[in-house]
Amino acid sequence: MPLVSGTFGTLLVAGAAFSALVVWLLRRRGHPGPRLVGDDGIDREELEAAEREVRELQSGRAPEDGFEGDDWGPGAVRPRPPVRL
Repeated sequence: MPLVSGTFGTLLVAGAAFSALVVWLLRRRGHPGPRLVGDDGIDREELEAAEREVRELQSGRAPEDGFEGDDWGPGAVRPRPPVRL
């Protein structure tokens, strides 16, 4: 004999599962997580400078330190110049 049978049993199990889901989603979290606590160890000034440099390379402007044309890796804007042998 099944423990849950018929319409009432099915609705009872579905209601319990839905209630458990709602309680789990609305619970208070004891630990806010690693990204929300204290210093994350990222040097924001250095990150912003690197992002600015990448934007300058993508826009076609020459960067301040003058190495445009030296980076011919994947995603380079211009094709690599021919090399003399």
